[in-house]
Amino acid sequence: MDALSAFHNLDFTYPRVFNKHDANTMAAANNYLINGTHLACYLSHLHVYKQMIEDNIETALVLEDDVDMELDLMHRHTHIMQQVYERYGRDWDMLYLGHCTWDRNEPTRPTAHNVSLYEAEYPVCMHAYVVTRDCARRLAVVLEERLTSVGRDIDMVLAVGVQFGVSVVLGTSPPYIVQIGRRELVSDLTLLEDGDTAQ
Repeated sequence: MDALSAFHNLDFTYPRVFNKHDANTMAAANNYLINGTHLACYLSHLHVYKQMIEDNIETALVLEDDVDMELDLMHRHTHIMQQVYERYGRDWDMLYLGHCTWDRNEPTRPTAHNVSLYEAEYPVCMHAYVVTRDCARRLAVVLEERLTSVGRDIDMVLAVGVQFGVSVVLGTSPPYIVQIGRRELVSDLTLLEDGDTAQ
């Protein structure tokens, strides 16, 4: 992450993250319906939303620690954000910059240098997205409740919410931030001990 930050001249803030040991302890104490690494991921994203509210952050780019970015990231992102504000103003909640499934609304023939914006119908994978403070407020409440009532991975809970019109979620095609498989890159989180933060 430090190499990506330096290359793209981005200033990352590293929030507290949860590992599977934290998650299993919390799951047992709170009767959560998921545990292990799935819960650790869920709690880490939930913590970001709560931190956004506490620090009054208007929008945040949330990245998991196993991503890679296109070389022209800033150009593509500037282009996409112009489209977002021209078409939606401030009436949007999340923007997926990377995803791991094909969405029915995704353009069928994107070109590498012409990033398109679309309304996502069933976004899956949360390795790279922008979230607004208003959305973070709603998610902090809903996701906390879902831990004891639904027991699904966080991206699946959010995808179902999109289908019911809970949020205005946008996607980019092609994605310009991609998740690298665990074989190609050891995640910073795999090295964590209880209570540590990612690097």
